[in-house]
Amino acid sequence: IFTHIEVLKSSLSNHHQIEVTTNFKTNNRDINNKIPNYGGETDFWQLNFHNDNVSWSKINKEINDIPWHILFNEKNTETCINILLSCLLMLCIKLIPRKKPRSKSKIPRERKKLLNRMKMLKREKHRTYSKLKGKMLEKKIHETETMLIHHRKEERRTKEKKVIENMKNNPKVLFDYINNQKDRDSKIG
Repeated sequence: IFTHIEVLKSSLSNHHQIEVTTNFKTNNRDINNKIPNYGGETDFWQLNFHNDNVSWSKINKEINDIPWHILFNEKNTETCINILLSCLLMLCIKLIPRKKPRSKSKIPRERKKLLNRMKMLKREKHRTYSKLKGKMLEKKIHETETMLIHHRKEERRTKEKKVIENMKNNPKVLFDYINNQKDRDSKIG
């Protein structure tokens, strides 16, 4: 199964990396591309309730203006729930914007380019027979790794700046950021 085994120095860690290449292929695309099915609630899931432009006072006014007692008069509970859901759905579709489609990956474009460059350089190093060219490619891999580290640090700084700027307006942003950092284990075992 293994076609190539290589031990690489890494500037990302104090440890060496053991890279194993196989000829075994998995079908990850089928697993990752499955869209979760939420049943009849999919229309609500497509709406962005956290958007700043949502006018909740207008939505409340619209809900209060609906003659509920006339709509629900002499109907069973199941029918009333269906009427309620359809009315709320029509209101929400009319007054709440849709969510923007997310990209397939949460990895920033620049970092993805660096990761692809590293993959390409490792592949090229694997194919070379010359030790001189192999050392040159290894140096390029180290440079790419340092660029990757720099990009991650910059991303962390910009996130922290955004949290600090929005802290007064929305204190939950700070607590969300702290809780996300608390769950991460940054130590090397």
